[in-house]
Amino acid sequence: MVDADKGSVGISKDVVTAIAGIAVSEIGGIANLRPGDSVFRRGEGMKRYVDTTVDGDIVTVTVRITVVYGVPIRKVAKLVQARIKAEIERMTGLRVSAVNVDVQRVVKGEDQGEETGRESADEWEDTGEI
Repeated sequence: MVDADKGSVGISKDVVTAIAGIAVSEIGGIANLRPGDSVFRRGEGMKRYVDTTVDGDIVTVTVRITVVYGVPIRKVAKLVQARIKAEIERMTGLRVSAVNVDVQRVVKGEDQGEETGRESADEWEDTGEI
């Protein structure tokens, strides 16, 4: 909860979860965990893949992903961590203490429809920061 001069502002755990899920859905090389879906799910369906804990102004996130075969898993995971942390902190003012990435599957690229317009891990420079 964020204190304001004339009251308070509360940010729901569901809002934080949605921000994390949308951030992940914009990263290339990530497929949906559920066969038949072409990209990481958005909306209510993505809650099964993203867990958040909000304790005061500290957030912890765990996200479960499927990576497309051939994509550097470590690079994608670091991008997921950086993107989730940046978006939650930018949009909510809360501090992200950890982003845990659990890679649960690898699928062939032709098994998943690649969506254009998503950030590619190949284009992301590894700065070593989270």
